[in-house]
Amino acid sequence: MKKNLIIFTDSGDTIIDESTQVYDDQETVLRADFIPGAGEVLKQLKDEGYRIALVADGTWESFQNVYRENGLGYCFEEWIVSEVVGEQKPARSMFDTAMEKMGLTDADKPFIVMIGNNLKKDVAGANRYGITSVWLDWSPRYFHTVEEPDWQPDYTVRTPEELKALIEELEKKCCAKRELIGKVTDKVDKMVSAFSDILYEPDDTFLKNMKNHNLAGDDISRYQYWEWTQGVGLYGLWKLFSYEKKESYLEMLTRFYDRQIGIGFPALNVNTAAPYLAMSFLAEYTGEEKYLRPCVEAAEKIMAEFPRTDEGGFQHKTSDTLNEQELWDDTLYMTVLFLANMGRILKNQAMTEEAQYQFLIHEKYLCDKVSGLWYHGWTFKEKNNFAGAFWGRGNCWITMAIPEFLEICDCNEAVKRLLVNTLREQVQSLRALQAENGMWHTLVDDADSYVEASATCGFAYGILRAVKDGLVDKSYLETAAKAVSPIMDCISEDGVVHQVSYGTPMGRTTRDFYKQIELKSMPYGQALAILFLMEYRTMC
Repeated sequence: MKKNLIIFTDSGDTIIDESTQVYDDQETVLRADFIPGAGEVLKQLKDEGYRIALVADGTWESFQNVYRENGLGYCFEEWIVSEVVGEQKPARSMFDTAMEKMGLTDADKPFIVMIGNNLKKDVAGANRYGITSVWLDWSPRYFHTVEEPDWQPDYTVRTPEELKALIEELEKKCCAKRELIGKVTDKVDKMVSAFSDILYEPDDTFLKNMKNHNLAGDDISRYQYWEWTQGVGLYGLWKLFSYEKKESYLEMLTRFYDRQIGIGFPALNVNTAAPYLAMSFLAEYTGEEKYLRPCVEAAEKIMAEFPRTDEGGFQHKTSDTLNEQELWDDTLYMTVLFLANMGRILKNQAMTEEAQYQFLIHEKYLCDKVSGLWYHGWTFKEKNNFAGAFWGRGNCWITMAIPEFLEICDCNEAVKRLLVNTLREQVQSLRALQAENGMWHTLVDDADSYVEASATCGFAYGILRAVKDGLVDKSYLETAAKAVSPIMDCISEDGVVHQVSYGTPMGRTTRDFYKQIELKSMPYGQALAILFLMEYRTMC
């Protein structure tokens, strides 16, 4: 009977005892003995219906020789060998090749286990890839001390017999995972169905304000569906398409951008830069110039024309407010991620370096050095952080932006170290401030403020990404998981995410300002919930 659990396994000192290997004069292994009990366990797992792939470093001929002689080569559905792939573990390419050859997708990751003897290669590779790691601590060779956070295995066994018992335990857990993932997937599907209507729902409050406060003086209709609210939503949809590869998601994106190309783009500012992020990925994916050219023009304008604060920060100028000499935490997600992505796509070092600098200067003025939480803003005019609020959604932009940025941008090591440490400090405080029901408050450190869904989803998504990428300890998975049930409860039967705070300007004088923001279903609420649940079902 076919099993739920899928097994990737190393060979040397995992199945084969490396001390028994016999080589020819070309250093090719001719034969080797099993670890005591390993051959029997491998055969049992195959006979019981487990899909097994060999994912091992070495030469193709060596593995062929060994498993031809012992007669168990048939146990492996696929052979992923470093000589053929061109890289050794922990390289991502080894796992990508295994996934491709086995016909697997990201949706299968919660059901994949990697078994190996090497903490640096097998365990770290699995952890970085987002699959379950099992260390077979049988051999005295190689590493026996966890030297890096991502060397920490999910499970440790010492004999093939212990491994067999663990596999049976994990298979039982897979059945429960299937049921949970089914419920999560149902919610995601409903949210996507509701997304289109919410994406094109006019923001009457914003449009009314723009009639008298449009700083650029251009056609207001161009802003109707091209603001940060749509930008965050579209990026969530892009990530979902990247994950599931459903053509209907791609069509939704192309339809949106084709419509906007037809009516023209509004004046560029921090908030209207946000929709270009998903568009830049779409341009790269499709190779279509009609999507790339507007992105190039927007990135070049950001570099040449964006207003700057003292010390060269991006001033948080929006469609209707100048915000002179002000830094806001929103800017990093709304503008700087896009600039970093264009630097990558265009191989433009100036854009890449500018994006890094913007993270550094925003960290300098917005990150509280005691708690690790971020203030909503900073004013160079008055030299303060306004009301001193640790606003929930503002903080979640940071929790999300740092892992996204480090994936997009080839940062120098000093910048990466600073941002990783910054993220760790923030996440540590977030764990301590999580509400009893698993959500976070709209003022993160104020239990009298309402719990808020978009910030909760952003925090949980960012934490999951950080764990997956080895930026924070795996113990934080539990923190993110606590948010699943209350967020599922915030999603109505028709897929609309509730308990989402409306777009929030700066609280300039009092923290209580944030408590008065109305709750309203918004595209970014849909997107952040989709991102969170999408990521959760790959790691649960």
